[in-house]
Amino acid sequence: MDPQSANCAGKLPTQLARAGKASVARQPNATAALASPGTFGAVPLPAFLHGNAFAATFASGFVTSIAMYPVDVLRAVTMAQASANDGGSLLSAFVKFQRAHGWGGFIKQGAAQEVMRSTTMQSLKFFLFPIFHEALFDVDERQGTAASRATAGATCAIIEGLMIGPLEVAKVGLQLDATNQFKNSGLTVVRQVVRARGPYAAYTGYLGVQWRQSSWTGAFFGSLRFFEQRVDAALALLGVRRQDVPSLQPVHKVLSGFMAGAFASLFNCPADVVRTNVQKEAIAAAAAAAAAGESAARPLTLREFSASEFESHWRIGRGIVAAKGFSGLYAGYFTKAGHLGGCGALMALLVPRFKMMVGCAAC
Repeated sequence: MDPQSANCAGKLPTQLARAGKASVARQPNATAALASPGTFGAVPLPAFLHGNAFAATFASGFVTSIAMYPVDVLRAVTMAQASANDGGSLLSAFVKFQRAHGWGGFIKQGAAQEVMRSTTMQSLKFFLFPIFHEALFDVDERQGTAASRATAGATCAIIEGLMIGPLEVAKVGLQLDATNQFKNSGLTVVRQVVRARGPYAAYTGYLGVQWRQSSWTGAFFGSLRFFEQRVDAALALLGVRRQDVPSLQPVHKVLSGFMAGAFASLFNCPADVVRTNVQKEAIAAAAAAAAAGESAARPLTLREFSASEFESHWRIGRGIVAAKGFSGLYAGYFTKAGHLGGCGALMALLVPRFKMMVGCAAC
């Protein structure tokens, strides 16, 4: 290992260990700010939240996941139509979903799994990004370049991809359950897939999940500063400086975050379309085997499962392109852009506010 790589590898655990609770040395006025009457409302925060950067990103991710869940259901149903070969239209898919789950299904079907998945994903993304950036490039992300920010974002997303794998399978199974066979139980979905293919099957679609996570996170953080500058330029054309109008700060965060999130979805939409249909196929096969009363199959080894993952992603991706052209890989793009743009906007707005609330605005 070269000295620079060894230095980065040595710094990352140290930074991860100290990042959960920012030191007073880094934020000398944090304690005073927390003690200021009215600064954070009338309800005092527990002591363990003071200076806790992860708590701030977790709270932001939780709020965002709940707010954007109905859009995520539409995204999943839309993308699953990319490989449909029954001649059904997108409208018919929505009708089938509504008949099976009612209108309430758009806000509750698989909601627990999605809130867990999205909260984990968003909180880790925004918590780990500055840590990875400093570890990889030895500079604060606020002084980083577009390339360094994109690299750090794509790298830190590996951890979130590993964390959310089984939740992705459970969520997709429930969101595409047009006959309500799983009774809104994500555990039932995962159990059936694991019974059919072995324990590694809980990570069915992982290749697409990781491609999706790393490409979006890298593109989002790499482009966010660019879109912030574009919003500032648009305001300048109107003769307004954001710095002179405090009330414009939230608008600036929302607009730039939305544009960066929607832009980043251009890079991860094909991955999401393919992995959604990989998971859809595996879940359907497992459910059919369970309905037929077939005995549990021999568990796949890691090598066999990995080979199966490559084969299924390649086969389904090629099949979508052959049937619907390259545009088939962007099925549901506008819904996805709205979903990820909304997530980017809310996280860009909420993370700084929650960090200020816990007293680590400079974390």
